[in-house]
Amino acid sequence: MYKHEFTLDKPYYQECFDESEKFGKANKPKYALVGFLTLLGLVSIYGLENGYLGNFLIILAVIECVSYYYRRPWWVARQMISRASGSKVTVEIDEDKIKAANPYKSFVFNWQDITKVIKTDKGLLIYSLRGAQYLSLSALDDETVKFILAQKKSH
Repeated sequence: MYKHEFTLDKPYYQECFDESEKFGKANKPKYALVGFLTLLGLVSIYGLENGYLGNFLIILAVIECVSYYYRRPWWVARQMISRASGSKVTVEIDEDKIKAANPYKSFVFNWQDITKVIKTDKGLLIYSLRGAQYLSLSALDDETVKFILAQKKSH
């Protein structure tokens, strides 16, 4: 059984976002949506001569660009204002499961429920039937990482 502790702080949240984003659905801007909204806006302004609708659609395209550009600081800020921010997380790993708990939330992934484990440069992304979790390599030793990867291969 392996037991480790880490703190949910800003650097951890930033690392979590950076490592998880590579495998997420929103890792590329929505060029088609921005182009479509801009085109509709221009058609509304010049074709339909409806400046209000056209300006509204173009502003929506700009908001989409801004939301993509600021997605990391926005996500980190939301995590920092959560009540779990700053709390200690205890991770316990054994032959049956991975369990992580802090005073506000906990999760348990049984090995048979884990669908895949991806080792990134700085951590492990653990996918299960109930969602995904990120564990930083700074919170785990080499022996624990090898155990997790071996457990996943055996199930």
